[in-house]
Amino acid sequence: MNDKQCTALVRLQRVLAVAKANKNQLFIQNIEREIAALQRGDCSPLIEKYLSKDEKAWMQL
Repeated sequence: MNDKQCTALVRLQRVLAVAKANKNQLFIQNIEREIAALQRGDCSPLIEKYLSKDEKAWMQL
């Protein structure tokens, strides 16, 4: 994992802790999916679902 990914992982883990404290199940599930994808080296499930091809290509720059 590179520095950018490690930073994103730390941020997601913080947000996950808040979501768990607030018992927000939908948010918890989404964040856990994001963390799992990041750890596998996959693209974000939310980005894959909601961004167009052009937006995804722009994100790769």
